Amino acid sequence: MKKAIVAVLLCLLFVFVGERHVRLYVTQQIRANWPGVQPTATHQTELIFSQPVQEVTDQLKVTLYYRYGDTDALGMALHTLDLGREETIARSIVDQLVEGPDASHGRLTGVFPHGTQVISVTTQERTVFVTLSYEFLGQPDGAPADWEDQAYWQEEATLRRWLAAQSIVCSLTEGGRYQRVQLYVARNDDAVPERIPLCWFDQQVRDVTVMLGACSRDEQVILSPQRALNMILQGWQERDWASVYALLCAGEDGQMPTFSAFEAQMNEAAVSLTAHEISTGVVDASGQTATLVLDGAIRSAEGGDAQIIREAVPLMRVADNWAMRVDTLLQLMIRE
Repeated sequence: MKKAIVAVLLCLLFVFVGERHVRLYVTQQIRANWPGVQPTATHQTELIFSQPVQEVTDQLKVTLYYRYGDTDALGMALHTLDLGREETIARSIVDQLVEGPDASHGRLTGVFPHGTQVISVTTQERTVFVTLSYEFLGQPDGAPADWEDQAYWQEEATLRRWLAAQSIVCSLTEGGRYQRVQLYVARNDDAVPERIPLCWFDQQVRDVTVMLGACSRDEQVILSPQRALNMILQGWQERDWASVYALLCAGEDGQMPTFSAFEAQMNEAAVSLTAHEISTGVVDASGQTATLVLDGAIRSAEGGDAQIIREAVPLMRVADNWAMRVDTLLQLMIRE
C-alpha cells in the first residue's frame, strides 16, 4: 500500500515538473515569434492550456497620429493595442489609423476615405511596406459628387492623402521602431501592389511618372509645442478666432467660454498682434506642461503699441495634445 502511495506521489511530481517545462517552452516561443512584445507575468506563470495559443494576448501602449481638427497638423493619441499572436505591431497600428481616433480624442479627425481597407503590412529590416485599397485615392469624406472639378476639394484631398501617409509614417517610426514607410495601393487582396504617383500627395508635382518613394518621418507636420503656439499666434495676427479657439483650453478656474462668447471678447479687446518670434520650447519632467519664450509686438484699436519681451508662455497637454489656457492668451493681450 505504501509503495502504491509513493508511486502516485512520484507521478504527480513528474506531471508538475513536466508542466512547468511546457509552460517555459511556450513562453520562450511567444518571445521568439512576437518581437517587441513580451508576455506579461500572468502569461508566464498562468498559461491555460485548455485554450489555443493564438488566444494569448498582450497589451502595448503606442502613440498614434491623426489630423488635428481641420488643420494641416497631426495631433497625438495615446492608444493601447491589444495584440493577438497572429497580429503584428505594425499591422495593428495601421488598422487603428485607418479606423480613426476614438471618442476620447474629440479634437482629432480621420483622413482616410470611408471604405479604405488595409490589404497588407509587411516589414523588411526597418522599412514597413503598407498596401491600402484603391478607396484611399477615392472621394474624400464629406466631398460632393463633383469634387474632382472643384479646386478647394482637389487641394483638400491632396492634403488629406499627405496627412494620411505621414500619420502612418510618424506612428510607425515613433520611438525608432521603424525608419521609413513605402505606401502602395491595390484593387483587391489578389492584385499586385502598385506604387502611387507623387502628384496624388503634392499638387506642385506634374510628372505622373514620378512615384512616391519610401517616406521618412517629417516632424514639421506634428503639433509640437512650438507649432501649436505658432498656430495660435498666426490665428491672432489674422484675427482668425476659430483657429485660435481650436487650440485653447479652460482657464485656471476650469471655465471654457463658448466660441461665440470668446469671439465677442476678442473683438471687444481689439488688440492686434503685429509681429512675433518664439523659441523651440521645453517640456517639463511630467510631460504635461511646455514653456516657450515669446517676443512680439501688439497694437490696440485705440492706437497704443506695446512690446512682449522674453515672456515665458506655458502650454498644457489636453487629451494628449498641446493647448493654451484662455487666461494665458488674455494676459498676452493686456500689457501694463
